This record gives sequence, structure tokens and C-alpha cells, in this order.
Amino acid sequence: MQLSPQNQKNTNTSINNLQLQLGQLAKKMTNHKGGSFPTNTHVNPKEQCKAIVTRSGKEVGLNEKKN
Repeated sequence: MQLSPQNQKNTNTSINNLQLQLGQLAKKMTNHKGGSFPTNTHVNPKEQCKAIVTRSGKEVGLNEKKN
């Protein structure tokens, strides 16, 4: 399948943009300090953690039995 000159130009521009974005991501990753979570946490108003519920709905650390 042969592309028209305009389609080829658009494709090349898109590829160049992707290469630029990958380069920016790679630079961010090399400067990133590992070992910590993002800082989008919420303070527990009761100041104690009974369970953590993941986005998928899985409960972790639940000590009480459900009835």
C-alpha cells in the first residue's frame, strides 16, 4: 500500500513526535528516584489503618471478620 505525499508527511511527523516523547520519558525515568510512592495519598482521619482497598476492590490487611 502506497501512501500519498501528505499522508507520508503526517506519518513522519507523528513518528518524530513519538520519538521526542519517548526521549522525554527516558530522561524523566533516569532522573527519578525510586523507592517511593507518588504523593497523592490521603490522611486517615481516624489515624489508624484497618484495611487498604485497591482500585480493583481487593482488601488488604483487613483484620475484622465480615458477617
